[in-house]
Parts: sequence; C-alpha cells; structure tokens
Amino acid sequence: MKPSGIIRRILGTYALFVLITGVTTFAQNLSSPVRVWSVGPLTKSQLVGDVELGSKGAKLTPTHVDSQTGSIFKATRSVVFAGDRVVIAIDQSHTEQQFLLLSIDARTGEVKDSREFSKFGLRAIFATEDGQVVVSGSTVLRLNPDLKDDGSFDFLATGHKYCSAKEVSPDGSTIGVSTSPGFKLLSTRTLQTRDLTPAPAVGTSVNDFGFVTDNVRWFSDYPKDRYFATYVDAAGSHLLYHGKCGGRPQFLTNDLILEPGCGEHPLILDVHGNIVQTLSVKGGFSYAGVSQNGKRFALQITSSSGSSSDIHERFVIYSIDTWQPIAEIKPDELAEEQSWTAFSADGSMFVVGSPEKLTLYRLP
Repeated sequence: MKPSGIIRRILGTYALFVLITGVTTFAQNLSSPVRVWSVGPLTKSQLVGDVELGSKGAKLTPTHVDSQTGSIFKATRSVVFAGDRVVIAIDQSHTEQQFLLLSIDARTGEVKDSREFSKFGLRAIFATEDGQVVVSGSTVLRLNPDLKDDGSFDFLATGHKYCSAKEVSPDGSTIGVSTSPGFKLLSTRTLQTRDLTPAPAVGTSVNDFGFVTDNVRWFSDYPKDRYFATYVDAAGSHLLYHGKCGGRPQFLTNDLILEPGCGEHPLILDVHGNIVQTLSVKGGFSYAGVSQNGKRFALQITSSSGSSSDIHERFVIYSIDTWQPIAEIKPDELAEEQSWTAFSADGSMFVVGSPEKLTLYRLP
C-alpha cells in the first residue's frame, strides 16, 4: 500500500531532518587535534621589506619580520618528518651562510642537530619512504635524521647543464628531476635515476611512474578550454582534465590526483581521467600535504572578514578513504601566504608554522 500525500510529506520531512541533523552533528563533532608542543623562534628574526612595481612606479612595503611563509611553493617543501625527528630548512641568504637545517625531536620539540649550507641553492627538502631526508639544491643529498651524510647525486655528472628536483611522490620513494629538456625519476633510496622522457617537461607533481602537469596545452583538441591536466608516464602523455578553469594538479597517491578545478569544488581524479570525487570547500584553498601511507591529506583554506589585511588561515585534514574532513587546525601566527606543513608518515601527526613558531599536533 502506498502512503498518502500527508504521510509522504511527513516521511520526507523526517528524512530531511535526519539528513540535516546528521550533517550538523558531523560538523559539530569534528575532532580537535591535540597540541604536543610549540617552539620558536628557531633562528634570529630578520626584518625585511619588499618593493612592489606598479603602474605608478616602485613602492616600498613596510619592514616586517620574515616569517618565511610568503611562498605557497615552499610551504610543503621546508619541513618534513624523518623517523622521530622533524627537520626544517631555513633560508638565511641574507647572511654569510645561505641555508640552515634543524633536526627537532618530534617528542619534545628540542633542537637536536643543525647544519649550515653555503652556496648550495637549496630548493626543497623531502621525506623519504625509509625515514631519511633528501635535500635538493645544486646537488641532491640524502641525510639521516641527525643530518649526517648518507649519499649524494651530482646533477652535473649526468651531462646535463641544468637539473631541478622540486617534487616528491606521495609515498616518498621517487623525486622528479627536470633536466631541461627531459625528465628523470630519482629513487630516494638509491639516488639512481631512470629516464622518463627526453622531451621538454615541467612537472607539477610526481608519482612512482611519471608526473602530472598543467603546462601541456591541448588547444587543437579543445580550443575553448584554458586549463589542462596531463599525466606523462612511460607510455606517453594522457589528458586527464580540461576546462575553463583549473590549477596545479597534485598526486595524493600513485593513482589519485587533486585537481583544483573551478571555484570551491576541487576534483579528485584517477590516472585514467575519471572523476572519483568532487569536494566542497568554502573559501580559497591550496594543497598543504599528504601522508605517505595515503590515508590523509590537507588543504589550506583562507577566508577574509572584508579587508585584505584581515585574512584567516586554517588547515582542514581530510580522510582519503571517505573524502570527509576529520580535523581542523588554525595556526597561532598568521602567514604571509601559507604556513609550513607536513604529515608524519602514518598521518597521525601534523606540524604547522614557520621558524618563528612551529607547532606539532596529534590528530584524531
């Protein structure tokens, strides 16, 4: 027997109530991470000023403490977990030494070891799959958590005039090396490379088998689109996404890719171009890290109260199994662009901040 119109409306209202209640309960029950420690400043604070060039000429911005959070690119390449340590790379190019590495006890926040690099041209530090650190600069160095040497790879010895290593796979096993032209994949364990393509290539993210990029244009096939995500592996180039808007695609696992897409709805794609999930994000967002076990990733989400000087930064931790947010962190210090962040390998810990103040959280 079919329910009457009144009963159907009652059942519909009840179902809507359950749905709304469930969503509200989920939002209210979003667990708070537990602060383990906060340390800083970890180096002598430096005052800096910027020169902005505009239509009316050069404009000097007020001097301020250099928090080293002015680059979204460096936000996920300046701090890593290595075993029971947190390692950070501090830019000190305003002094005689250019870069300073600090190895911090992940249990206590105590600085255990330090190492300075001069004229190294540091671009990034990466966590390896076996709990070590790779430092990318004019050469590639593999270090133990206490910052002792454990191997090196010399770009110039490969016969290339230019090499750049700026991306690591989500599991920490593989680093992408652009040789201009060409692209290689570097093992973080052995520091041995294998050729991927001799063609000019600029990867925005790598997995164990190739790279994804937003620099390949497929205008001949889709002349009305402006943004493309292309996956390049040993079999060639594969178009994964095209549209009127997009951003830098980022691997979350060997098979899954975060594509910023349009507005507040980033896409999760697989390496065949299928849409696995569409997320809903309120506010501007950018990638903020993934755990090596492929279980969690983070987005930096920004919002403003009305003025450009009143911008709020928060980090939302998502489960890759459910695509639901599981925790949220609001840094104590406001970043210029994006605070430094990194997950522990198992996704249970999350570090956020800068050399001015670095905080470690235990996630639910």
